[in-house]
Amino acid sequence: MGETLKYEPEYNLLKDAYLGSRDVLQKKLLFLSNMAQKEKWDYKGTSDKQILYNYLCYTYDRVKVENKIEILDDNSAMCFNTGLLTEYGADIYAYFVNNTNQYRKEGQDWFLYGFKQRSDFELRAFRNYPDIADYFTTPADFIYDKSMELSIDYDHIIDDNYERFVAVGLIDKYMINGLLENAIKKIVEKVKRNYKLAIPQYYTDKSTKESKIQLLLPLFLQSRDVADLALVVDKGEYSYVGKTILTIEWAYVNSRRIVRPDVDWLKI
Repeated sequence: MGETLKYEPEYNLLKDAYLGSRDVLQKKLLFLSNMAQKEKWDYKGTSDKQILYNYLCYTYDRVKVENKIEILDDNSAMCFNTGLLTEYGADIYAYFVNNTNQYRKEGQDWFLYGFKQRSDFELRAFRNYPDIADYFTTPADFIYDKSMELSIDYDHIIDDNYERFVAVGLIDKYMINGLLENAIKKIVEKVKRNYKLAIPQYYTDKSTKESKIQLLLPLFLQSRDVADLALVVDKGEYSYVGKTILTIEWAYVNSRRIVRPDVDWLKI
């Protein structure tokens, strides 16, 4: 499946905290989804809030790096800002207490108690309220620079991601190559006229621990209205490079790490 695994969270949250049994965690995620402003948090045909779970893991990975986790002086509680808001615009915090559960693993010092607002009494003991995760290191990286060329390694993309093409109904590699070339040519022209079509994602290479902003471009391979896949684009010093492709679901999950996608092509 190509580079899919590299786009998963590092799951530091699971290393540092016990989130509860599967059923209990699902109840907590459902509570959070109802507490937050409404958006899509589960994959089509499911109700397990997997997108929300990945979002929390991604967010914790980032705030841990940024030292945006607050712990009480007596180490009895911890919280971090989820980056989500209630319907009336209040910050939502993940709140943890000491883990005394018998199923704890080594390093899991915390237990996810639930999700709170500043007005809740549990958070009143904190001297400071942690800020949201920040991914905006270089603002220019979030906009597709139409003056730069885009290079594509078609053989690499097709061979390493063939199963993803098959999943959208494309089997013949010669035909895939032609459709891919045409789709990329057209989307580059479109994004030059509408930069909002390019959606940013925050990528961390698990082997090097280096992080950077990449752009996602929709690939309309079989229809002018429905994107089949998303092209991952890396920005170099002088040009862009098409690195790999993602399913639309993966593209949504990765882009949601930064901000809620607000484009028609990225819907699940």
